[in-house]
Parts: sequence; C-alpha cells; structure tokens
Amino acid sequence: MKIKVLLGLAILNTSLAVSAADNQWDAYYQTATKAQKQIGAGELKDASLAAKKLVSISKSLLPEVVAKKPVCEAYLSAAIKAADTMLTISVDEIERDYHADGKLPPVKDAACYHAKDLLVHPATVVVLAANQAHDKKTQKQMHHEIEEVLEHFGQV
Repeated sequence: MKIKVLLGLAILNTSLAVSAADNQWDAYYQTATKAQKQIGAGELKDASLAAKKLVSISKSLLPEVVAKKPVCEAYLSAAIKAADTMLTISVDEIERDYHADGKLPPVKDAACYHAKDLLVHPATVVVLAANQAHDKKTQKQMHHEIEEVLEHFGQV
C-alpha cells in the first residue's frame, strides 16, 4: 500500500511539473501576443513591460530546452547569464553581441539559436523602448522583434 501511495505521489508530482512547464510556455505565448497587440496600438511603454516579462519567463524556459537538447547548454547558459545585461545595453550592442552571437559560444544546433531568440528578441524590445523615441520607426522595429519572437517560439 505504501509503495502505491508513493508511486501515486510521484506520478502526481510529475504531472504537476509538466503542467507547470506547459503553463510557462502558454504564459510566454500569451504575453508575446499581448505585446504584439500593444505595439500595434502604439502602447510602446506597456509593450516594453510585457517584453520584460518575456525575458523573465524565457529564463525558466531555456533550461527546459537544455534538458532536451544538451548540446545547447553552453550557448543557452551564456544567454541566460547575460539576460539582465541585455536589458541595459544599446541597440547596437544587443545586435552585435546577442543577435549576431558576438558574446556567445559557437552554436551547434539550430534549435539552440531559436531558443536563444526567445530571450534576445524581447530584450531588444526593451532596449528599443528605452533608447529610442516612441515614434512609428521604433514601433515598426518593436513589432518586427515580436514577430520574430512568435516565429522562433513556433520553431522551439
């Protein structure tokens, strides 16, 4: 009887962990969609806040990718470690260092690249909102970044 109870608890805990992980993926997608709508409505400050939330959620999602794709460990770990820094640098720096991988180790699998962009594109939205005028040009750039987020999300 004790073994059945322990086994049942283990299955329940596993189900809860999977459910929590699924909820994080769903929360990421819903937040990205919300940011896309906010950008479309010209609510760039609100979209920046949503993008910060995407950065935060991505820091818990990327280790899940590493668990399934260990080849991504060095690459994604470096991206996660740099997440807070990404939010404070210039547009040119984030492009050079994280979009173009200037400060990241070599990537060995396209899945690693797609997962990294779940972090880098929202961070770029935050940087754009912080460093550029809230005009149509910035709005267009931010919209493009969130389109990329949703595209990479589908790849991951």
